[in-house]
Amino acid sequence: MPAISREQLDILLNQCHCERDKAIISLLWYSGMRLSECANVKASDFNWDDGTVIVLGKGNKFRKCLAGNGVVKQWFSKNDSFEITSRGIQGMLQRLGKETGLHCNPHSFRRGFCVHNVRAGLSTRVVQALGGWENITMVERYSKTFDFDNALELYRKINGVDGSSS
Repeated sequence: MPAISREQLDILLNQCHCERDKAIISLLWYSGMRLSECANVKASDFNWDDGTVIVLGKGNKFRKCLAGNGVVKQWFSKNDSFEITSRGIQGMLQRLGKETGLHCNPHSFRRGFCVHNVRAGLSTRVVQALGGWENITMVERYSKTFDFDNALELYRKINGVDGSSS
């Protein structure tokens, strides 16, 4: 399943039927969380002062994640949890996929988190730490879509080069 792009994220968010679904999709995208981590998160797990959330991750280990965006904060200011199972999230994404014509599953957002942030200029090591990958292999595999044109665009952005000849 391919990574969800920023444009696809916007399409999915616009198609959501309720605020909870928007918050779930936003949390998956902005945090890089795994499905089970997202389904089990509670309001008390968030630290809005530093923009993080503690989740029970892979291997039954607690880890710190990014807390998402304002949509997520708004949801958890009024609700203790998403009150949905992992299967429920999968079903919601399947429904949205059918409605929009976009093929997605929860892991597509984790991949999207990786690809988007590497393309935006974060190193694979930084993305690895933010996404909770134990080793760099998966981050490198997901970010293989970072081709010469992406590298050139990033180089120009960092170095203030616009690409026009002088």
